[in-house]
Amino acid sequence: MTLKFFVPVEAEHGDVNVLLESASNAFPIKPFDKDLVEFVTDFSRAILLDKSSRAFPELVVLANFFRSANISKLKQETKQEGLNKCLARGVIFHLAPSNVDSVFLYSSLISFLCGNVNIVRISSKAGAQINLVLSKLNELLAGRYRNFSNRFFILTYEHNDAITSKISERCHMRVVWGGDTTVQKIRSLPLRPTASEICFPDRFSVAMFNCDAVLGIKQNALMDLCAKFFNDSIWFAQQACSSPRLVAWIGGKDLRVMAAKRFWDAFDLYIKGQDFENTPGMAMDRFVAKCLIATHPLYFCTREPSQSFPARVMLASESLGSIKDYHCGNGIFYEQNFESISEFFKTLTDREQTLSVFGYDAEEISLDLESLPWRTIDRIVKIGNALDFGHIWDGYNLIHSFTRKISVGC
Repeated sequence: MTLKFFVPVEAEHGDVNVLLESASNAFPIKPFDKDLVEFVTDFSRAILLDKSSRAFPELVVLANFFRSANISKLKQETKQEGLNKCLARGVIFHLAPSNVDSVFLYSSLISFLCGNVNIVRISSKAGAQINLVLSKLNELLAGRYRNFSNRFFILTYEHNDAITSKISERCHMRVVWGGDTTVQKIRSLPLRPTASEICFPDRFSVAMFNCDAVLGIKQNALMDLCAKFFNDSIWFAQQACSSPRLVAWIGGKDLRVMAAKRFWDAFDLYIKGQDFENTPGMAMDRFVAKCLIATHPLYFCTREPSQSFPARVMLASESLGSIKDYHCGNGIFYEQNFESISEFFKTLTDREQTLSVFGYDAEEISLDLESLPWRTIDRIVKIGNALDFGHIWDGYNLIHSFTRKISVGC
């Protein structure tokens, strides 16, 4: 059972049994121990001080998330209540997604801060930004933090149920990032009876615009809104689970038409000055998706030539159902029109994750949250913050998930 190690770089053992023995023998550390915090903040600092990281904005965002001030806030989640003790869970097995390279670092570094040993399987096709991250981690583990080299393993192996099962049998928690098919496949492989599991399957995120607000802002504010929406949706080519794929326009019929035109005209102007990926393959994906969408009963119309970027498709104001599966990312936006927030909310499903909002405050939105169906929407943020990671993700508080409480009542 051969493994290829990225971290620690000097790891010579490629056998899963040797890996598990090393991980199991790691000494317990209390959550947010001083040395754990210093390791993560030094990693954050190494990213921020490296000029080459500026080519990867998502890494700068990651590094800022793990600055000492934010780690201090995260630590508050482990505050002791009475005599109850908060301890690490043990060995955590992370299976990283292939579409958004850096997302596994959030869960694995939070888990590391919680005192756990982490085994992370990533794709063998790591991009340049991940190679930068791996080099920084290895520099730290080869120097001052050598004693942590058996607490943070990043590796790869060909899809192999035997290896995945072997690690699953020994870990205390399994964290699965991936599509529905991946999640279902991994879930079919048993865990040890006392282990827990968190899964992050396919999700579908949406943006909601108040038409009155879009029509009421000045041109410079509108361009700022376009910049924020660009960052939310065009980074990662809409492959991130929190990237908006649907735009909902809320307001009267005439207002919706005017607001959409004003926004998209401004957005088209904004992207002319931006650098973004739009390969022939992505254009073909959009074309094929639009052909499939055109066969669906909810299809209403498309507003641009077949090769436009971004591509926009107007759909009936109903629950989208299976038409979501046709969405390929890569710069295509579904659009729907609604008279009110509650009317829109009633069409959503448990597949929706992030709701990005413009023109409404938290109090206005909260009045309609009871209109949401079961298990719908895990995050509500302002447009521009869709890709920001938080320790509460998909409804899970990761600090609580990666620790355990011992109840002391004697």
